[in-house]
Amino acid sequence: MQPKRPIKDIDEMAAAETAAFLRRASITYLECCVSLMMTHLQREEVATILEQEADMLRRLD
Repeated sequence: MQPKRPIKDIDEMAAAETAAFLRRASITYLECCVSLMMTHLQREEVATILEQEADMLRRLD
């Protein structure tokens, strides 16, 4: 029988897995949004919008 893991280790593992899940879910959501934009906007227009959004994000402090 293996010894039980300390609660601290389990909490750290849970936090890491939660963060990884949220990262994957966020990226998937962004990909869906981009796909939606591509259904009714020109590719260059989508690229321009995304570049503007990226610039805005970089300026956030």
